[in-house]
Amino acid sequence: MLIVAEAYSWFLHRMGEEQARAFRKLVDSMRGLQIYPVTKQHHLEVARILDRYRGSKLTYVDASSLAFLGQKKIKRVWATDHHLGLAGAEVVPLF
Repeated sequence: MLIVAEAYSWFLHRMGEEQARAFRKLVDSMRGLQIYPVTKQHHLEVARILDRYRGSKLTYVDASSLAFLGQKKIKRVWATDHHLGLAGAEVVPLF
């Protein structure tokens, strides 16, 4: 859920409300998309990851993604920044 929120904000502040709404509608229409809930337990795991990678300028959302990658045992991920490779997942496209 946090990635959707971050992306929506990016569209809203850089491209305007109509593009942000179009992004939201795209997300709503994606069949098979799983949006994971953010729970207190998840927050505690995010805090642990932020402490572990202190100094790397890891965002809360990126740490949340790392937590889900570990929890779901995801080994390959599409991302636009290198931080999602910190825990060993292969990031594509390669930079």
